[in-house]
Amino acid sequence: MTRWLRAYRHASVCMLAAAVAGCEVRDELAVPPAADWPAGPVLDARPLFPAAEPPPTAVEYVEGYESGLRRAAEDGRPLLMVFRGSWCRWSAELTHGTLADPRIVGSSRRFVCVAVDADRDAATCRQFAVDRFPTVLLLDAAGTERFRATGSTAAGLADAMAGLLAAPTARGRMAADNPTTAR
Repeated sequence: MTRWLRAYRHASVCMLAAAVAGCEVRDELAVPPAADWPAGPVLDARPLFPAAEPPPTAVEYVEGYESGLRRAAEDGRPLLMVFRGSWCRWSAELTHGTLADPRIVGSSRRFVCVAVDADRDAATCRQFAVDRFPTVLLLDAAGTERFRATGSTAAGLADAMAGLLAAPTARGRMAADNPTTAR
């Protein structure tokens, strides 16, 4: 046998013996620590790089128009109101299509978003003269309507949101200036 093969066998036997016998771990200190030195290892439990918050994937809504308007006035943020019906297939398409667009989801964090169910909150639908679903409204913090779109695509919503955020004090596109879109 060659010298190399014998050394390899010897190392293998030693590793096998160590694995079978195990190793004894000692955690005693060889020298007592100084008075001003911590007795054990000092570990910082904070991560080296804090985890970034995952990007939002859906629009988050508050319950009810009145509470949304109150929160918008307190925070000085505009409102995004989505009028929909649980029975309306176009409302579901709006939710899963247009309102899932990353631009709209990202911008929605700077709005107070209110979902209005046509069956449960008919009074709010009447207040805003909404008779077609889905309908999306953008209101400034004072509650003045600045944008309206109807249909599953809510055409121009992302641009209207960006415009309202860019110039919150400027008078945005009024509902009368914006033709409603067909489904």
